[in-house]
Amino acid sequence: MSKLIYYIGAGASYGRKEAREILDEGTEKERLIVREGLPIVNEIAKSLLTFKEAVENAPIESERLYTFMDMYQTEGSNINRVRTELLRDVEHLYKATKEHATIDTYAKKLFLTRRHNDFKCLKNVLSAFFVWAQLEGEPDQRYDTFLANILQMNNLYFPKDISVISWNYDSQFEIVYRYYSVNGSLPIYEKIVDEDFPPLKDCGKIFKVNGSANFGDFNMVDSIIRDIDVKPIIQLIEYYGHLNADTSGMGFQFHSHLSFAWEISEKQNQLMEIIKQTTVDTESIVVIGYSFPYFNREIDRAIFAGMPNLKTIYVQDPNPDAVEPSLRAVLPESCKVKIEHQKDCSQFYLPREL
Repeated sequence: MSKLIYYIGAGASYGRKEAREILDEGTEKERLIVREGLPIVNEIAKSLLTFKEAVENAPIESERLYTFMDMYQTEGSNINRVRTELLRDVEHLYKATKEHATIDTYAKKLFLTRRHNDFKCLKNVLSAFFVWAQLEGEPDQRYDTFLANILQMNNLYFPKDISVISWNYDSQFEIVYRYYSVNGSLPIYEKIVDEDFPPLKDCGKIFKVNGSANFGDFNMVDSIIRDIDVKPIIQLIEYYGHLNADTSGMGFQFHSHLSFAWEISEKQNQLMEIIKQTTVDTESIVVIGYSFPYFNREIDRAIFAGMPNLKTIYVQDPNPDAVEPSLRAVLPESCKVKIEHQKDCSQFYLPREL
């Protein structure tokens, strides 16, 4: 059980503003390069164009025989065919993103109209995009500082009084944790997994309520980085081709582990129960970079309903006044909490309770 919960959204992985560069500004080819952290919702369209350019320029040798995961080989000509499919899918998502308020709006429309193939394609492209973005840029440095502050010396886990509930698809925690433990892993519980959850340990936990931008029950970014024989962008293109194929012969099935709040997963009830067990004694929450969108309201309300001892919520955001009304909309009517604003976002806030 954790007395302090970090409740994080996309703004927690924003990185430094000066690590962003806009190319061809004001033209139809305007695109964004993010050298630290990840793009937020209103930056995804511009970043998709940068991703498309990276896929187009991937140095695939048609005659070369490539080896992947030390398990199988394929010719460059086959990877080129996958590249063509990926470029088509990225272009389609880019156009759709430009035509809708947010990518979540487009995703919900596909879901409601039962356009299952398009919905699956959207999740596949988004998963590939976030993997690529984390391969290209450095992780948000605030994660490193946060882990350096809270990891326990004896086991390199979170103390049991601190846990994280994340709405993000990224793997920033997992990537930065490699600085501290090459082979270890944090206890992470995700909405979409093929295997069983990790054993419950007497330590803090990370809950990813929207799943992850991964292709399996492993960190895709980490897996690609470890393979030094094939360029990362070529690996990503090849693995994208497996998302619609039967890969059970490899011992696992490639598929997007990214999900949206309105989707139901096999592990969702179990995940929510573990979250409830973890937050039953929670007294304080630090909200970082999360706006409490309406799409997520049902889940947010269920999570906050399981915190009967909640006393203080810290909203860390450049504009906390804009966040507070949506935050109050998910709190139980009987909940009497103090809400404090933290406008300094240079590091994840460490409240005085620690």
